[in-house]
This record gives sequence, C-alpha cells and structure tokens, in this order.
Amino acid sequence: MNRKKGNKAVRFGPALKAVLICVVTCGLGLGYVWQKQQINSLGQQIKENEIKLEELRRENKRRGDNLAYLMSPQELDTRLRQLNLDLMAPRPEQIVVLQEEREPAPQSPMVGTDPIRTASR
Repeated sequence: MNRKKGNKAVRFGPALKAVLICVVTCGLGLGYVWQKQQINSLGQQIKENEIKLEELRRENKRRGDNLAYLMSPQELDTRLRQLNLDLMAPRPEQIVVLQEEREPAPQSPMVGTDPIRTASR
C-alpha cells in the first residue's frame, strides 16, 4: 500500500516541476515583450518631443527676428509717422545723466589686526 502512495508522489513531482518551469518561462517571455513595448513607446515619445522642440526653436527664432525688425530704427520711424505721435530726438539740455553713488566698502571691525592671532590669544 505504501508503494502506491509513493508512486503518486513520485509522478506528481516531475509534473509540478514541468508546470513551474513553464510558468517561469512564460513570465520571462511576457516580461521581455512588455519591456520591448515600453522601449518602443518611449522611443516614439522622444521622437515626438524632439520634433516639438525643433518647432518651438523655429517659432522662437521667427519671433526673435520679428522683434528685431520691429525694434529697428526704420520701422520705429515708420510707426511714429503712422500713429502721428510727433516724437523727436531730445535736445541736449533735456538729457539728464544720473550718477550712481557708490558706498564705501564696509570695513572690518578688526582693521589692522590679524584675526588668527587675535583668536588665539
């Protein structure tokens, strides 16, 4: 009788081992496929972001060129005439030059003393 129970246990062991190997192999296969899909997805996102970045750089350059054009003396003069602002260059007596006062550098409270020697005393 013990022999029959032992036989079933012996037959059950290899089957369990085969099922376990299949589950691990399938899990590794699914993990590999998922990882490849993630890599592909991230690569596509990077490509889309690079395209968007290039478009933004072109737009930035176009706007910078437009700003430089609008700030050019000829364009400003044309706009002044269009808007009838009657602006003109200031006369020399109308120009005020402001001088920035510089404060003297703050002096250390231990002027003329060596801080290392003072601390060691």
